[in-house]
Amino acid sequence: MVTENISNNIKKFYIFSFLRELLFIIPVVVLFWQENGLSLTKIMILQAIYTLSIAIFEVPTGVFADKIGRKQSLTIGAFVLLIAAVVYSIGYNFWQFVIAEVVWGLGVTFASGADSAFVYDTLKQLKKEHDFKKIWGHSKSLEYLAAGTAAIVGGFVATYSLRLNWVLVAVSMLLLFFVSLSFKEPKHYQKLGRKNYWSHTIECFKESLTNKNLLFLLLFSSLLSTMWGIALWFYQPYMNQSGLKIAYFGLVWASFSIFAITGSKYAHKIEEKLKEKLSLWLIVLANILSLIFMSYWFIIFGFIFIVMQQFIRGFANPVLQDYTNKHLTSEKRATLLSIQNLSGKLMFTIFGPLFGYFADKFTLSTTLLITGITFLFAFSLLMIWGKNGQNLSKVH
Repeated sequence: MVTENISNNIKKFYIFSFLRELLFIIPVVVLFWQENGLSLTKIMILQAIYTLSIAIFEVPTGVFADKIGRKQSLTIGAFVLLIAAVVYSIGYNFWQFVIAEVVWGLGVTFASGADSAFVYDTLKQLKKEHDFKKIWGHSKSLEYLAAGTAAIVGGFVATYSLRLNWVLVAVSMLLLFFVSLSFKEPKHYQKLGRKNYWSHTIECFKESLTNKNLLFLLLFSSLLSTMWGIALWFYQPYMNQSGLKIAYFGLVWASFSIFAITGSKYAHKIEEKLKEKLSLWLIVLANILSLIFMSYWFIIFGFIFIVMQQFIRGFANPVLQDYTNKHLTSEKRATLLSIQNLSGKLMFTIFGPLFGYFADKFTLSTTLLITGITFLFAFSLLMIWGKNGQNLSKVH
């Protein structure tokens, strides 16, 4: 009976994954900010504050998940996201939006790392941890499906009211909170006991830096998330310069989710055929070549390169999460995953504005080419360094 209750975690987590990505405001959020008097400069400052809040809260909330519990962390995260959505739905100025962004960042970090650890620990208790790539891939595909659905619906709702989209987001977060309350904490989960916050945190940071496999995965994931973050900001100007009418941005944006879903859903099968080394090179080269090709072809056909990135984004997440989880112990899992996420946020905070400056200083085409070449160089160095002794797909 206990096993049945624990196994229900997976089904409920699928619902959780879908609900948390029903962000109806995403395709029109810039319009919402502008409607409420924010300039593009203030919008960029707002996003910088959000990224900084993620960086500040990432590791402490990961430690919370290890010390108190994965379910509790996910439940608190859902409730905090609900508060942020409500603040946004009634907010009308920059400082109110700053509060909402900081609160939203806190909510996101409560789930960051804890979600993966929750699923992996549940599967480990069921002796099905070998299914993690498949389960995680399916949950990510549901997130992409929700994001695509929300983009389409949000575009239509915006014709009536931009603010109404935030009300719908609040409803989604309320449902998310109720789903999280029904989770069961995996019984094999071990709390940290008397080990204090700082000693646990320092110990996890040391392990991230001294364990070569973990350090490789941390750097690989950080470079990858930074590259994706930079590319994401270039999608809309790229589509604009390609001649796509703004009216179709939402639908095209939603269509990208289909390819991310496909990559995520079949990640376990693709990785099983390619194995570790080829899977990593596929992630690297497909993303980098698509950026370089985008720099030369500003035509509708060029969207195929964004599609390529989205497919690989869907493929990479469950594969890298699986590799990482195999090298983590239960009592440190959420914290170490949070350190990995923190690294990516900090790297984007440093390099994102730099490439934004390049886009202002040079042409978008030149910036895309610089981005591709820069990350090709960085990934090549990392892959050469990690070649000796790297064995990511085996449990340690």
